[in-house]
Amino acid sequence: MTAVRCRGVWSLLVAVMLALSACGAGGDEPADPAPSPGGPTTTAAGAVVAVTVRGGQVLGPSRQRVERNERVTVRVTSDVADEIHVHGYNQTVPVAAGATAELSLVASIPGVFEVEFERSGKLLFTLEVRS
Repeated sequence: MTAVRCRGVWSLLVAVMLALSACGAGGDEPADPAPSPGGPTTTAAGAVVAVTVRGGQVLGPSRQRVERNERVTVRVTSDVADEIHVHGYNQTVPVAAGATAELSLVASIPGVFEVEFERSGKLLFTLEVRS
């Protein structure tokens, strides 16, 4: 290759690399974490089921599966105030607008249970407890 052609190839390669590296660069605002595409996250303390409610839409899986007798933490981040209610376990916790609330329980009752906003009736997800 001639020196001129070589410089042209290198210039093109550098331009492509710079363009690709710019794709990953973020602005000053932190990116929202993506909802978990699968089931709950398992930690040493049990399963964490997390969803986000933004603009009336629930971001996260519509069905979460856990094992019977597993400790479960339901974590809801919401842009509206309401009350989280886990049916079948009759557990509730308020969530303020722009905040995150957590509700913990031991999944001792097998079955499928709705987890919803109590006041608005908005279904957040169904919790499947496998025996």
